[in-house]
Amino acid sequence: MSLEDNDELNYLSTKAKFIQKYMSKTSCTYEVAEREFHHWIEGLMDSRIELANKMLNAKL
Repeated sequence: MSLEDNDELNYLSTKAKFIQKYMSKTSCTYEVAEREFHHWIEGLMDSRIELANKMLNAKL
């Protein structure tokens, strides 16, 4: 198994767990839960990018 395969499996596992938990808490459809997952992931990636930029700027 390659590193890319492992990353994909981790992503899918996280997605499945998030959607299951979100659907059980809110009693919504899969589509709504999936949309919320994508919003959550985008926010997570934005915060990581922001943190990386702060670290790079601090070293300059």
